[in-house]
Amino acid sequence: MRMKPASNTLDALIAGLRGRIVDQPDWQGMIALANQTLLTPALFTSLERAGLLERVPGDERDYLQFIRDCNRERNVRLRSQLNEAVAALNGIGVAPVLLKGAVPLFRSQVALDRITSDLDLAVAARDEALAQARLEELGYVPLTDGRGLVRDLDVGVLELRSYRADGFARPKLVRQGDYVVKIPSPQSRCLHWIAHDLLKEGDYWRGRIDLRHIFDLAQLAESEPVDWAGLRASLPDKSARNAVDTQLLALYRFFGTSIPRECGERALIRFQHWRRVFASSHPILGWPLRLAGNLLWGARRFSRVRDLARHDPVHLAHRIAIVLLNKNLRSKV
Repeated sequence: MRMKPASNTLDALIAGLRGRIVDQPDWQGMIALANQTLLTPALFTSLERAGLLERVPGDERDYLQFIRDCNRERNVRLRSQLNEAVAALNGIGVAPVLLKGAVPLFRSQVALDRITSDLDLAVAARDEALAQARLEELGYVPLTDGRGLVRDLDVGVLELRSYRADGFARPKLVRQGDYVVKIPSPQSRCLHWIAHDLLKEGDYWRGRIDLRHIFDLAQLAESEPVDWAGLRASLPDKSARNAVDTQLLALYRFFGTSIPRECGERALIRFQHWRRVFASSHPILGWPLRLAGNLLWGARRFSRVRDLARHDPVHLAHRIAIVLLNKNLRSKV
């Protein structure tokens, strides 16, 4: 039997998310990639809306629907958890800023098919201690690594942080029923996702793709007007603009989102897009590209590396091994 090119799996998943089915899809490979990128419920819903479920083999269709239904039940519980936290903070005079997946979870009145790993809330720095104390009164306890608050019966971690302005308009105060929150502008929410992946986690240098977040960006741009030119103009340096342009070119190539033409005109940005797609579609052939990217990313963080080496060399060695061996990638490809 003739082998299909490895790129077919990524192409097939993107097509499925756009409500299309490629010729002779590798369903098991496509579903495995959807599972890895946390897009399984979204894949089922996209095919359902396009009226294509009858073209999906029975076992694969049943599996996709099962995951979609389980995730919807989980999102109902997450929404209740979010509303409870918002009500508690409102009770002490604090309207939290909703970040990332908490925004659609709060605003939507219908079942959501996004897999949300945690609930991200931000408050003014002066309110952070008071807000955490109020949440602890509800039974939340801090995780040992300090990255959130948890309770035994909840399905998600609640992350509370201090809010930092990003140069865009202030978050809009939104009242929904008995709850009051603040929601950042579409540009701010897009920048949060892009900066987190490409700059903070180094995907621009390491050649990684968080397909779920690109799909999030596509959906946000479809539902709300996003000023991409204003977003790009707000960035402090050329390196950050290159990273954003690389993500925007992927957004256009994968999901057809309208972006400023200049984002994809430069050869460097086209090369960066090709590098990410090639390494994701051909893991073995792309390994040297990934290694070079990981080394470049490490070089950029050298000042932090020296600090870690001085205080915790064992932890530093562990983190270097994780990066070089491409471990702990979570939903990235």
